[in-house]
Amino acid sequence: MLLDVPIYNLPVLILASASEGRRKLLKGYRFRVIPSGVREVRRRGLRATCVANARLKADAVARLHPHDWILAADTMIEFEGKVYGKPRDRKAAVRLLRRMAGKTHVLGTGAVLQKGTFRIVKYVTSKVTLHDDPPVARIVARRDPTGFAGGYAIQEKNDPLIARIEGSVSNVIGLPLEALEPLLRKLPDGEAAPRIKSARPRRALFRNTLLI
Repeated sequence: MLLDVPIYNLPVLILASASEGRRKLLKGYRFRVIPSGVREVRRRGLRATCVANARLKADAVARLHPHDWILAADTMIEFEGKVYGKPRDRKAAVRLLRRMAGKTHVLGTGAVLQKGTFRIVKYVTSKVTLHDDPPVARIVARRDPTGFAGGYAIQEKNDPLIARIEGSVSNVIGLPLEALEPLLRKLPDGEAAPRIKSARPRRALFRNTLLI
């Protein structure tokens, strides 16, 4: 179920992603799309991988547009102790989805809001449980799985694959709006870094970074 996002008087964002799902989630916001084109990396664990990739994407676009707010994100899943991104082909997607049938996996998204060298990092997870015996071959044949983490995309109604989602639904689509919307509302249109009262810095990834 897509979330209704009201229109705010915000600066124009640059979405550093070609994801159709993320574009739909940002409907109502002022943004333009500039895919980063960076090669994704793997780190130890889901959180580290998602955050590292989101930072790389944001950095790549911020270098070319240092005076604009950049929104970058990376979504992956963790199943049975292993991190998975987008499958390389349909066969790989079928094998993974059949292994996950009837089980629960964790989907994580690292999201970065960045302007120049100032950035805010957010990481959100959702638990996704698949149906016991989903029609995997038919699902994969209807929609190219190589564009989605884990090889699947959520359907709004009568999803033949996903039985249950615990946590943010929009996170499974590609952006954790419940976490990002309060930040997006407070983005200034000027050059100053945002003052976010709710921010609680946990660890400085580097100078001028908030991990929330």
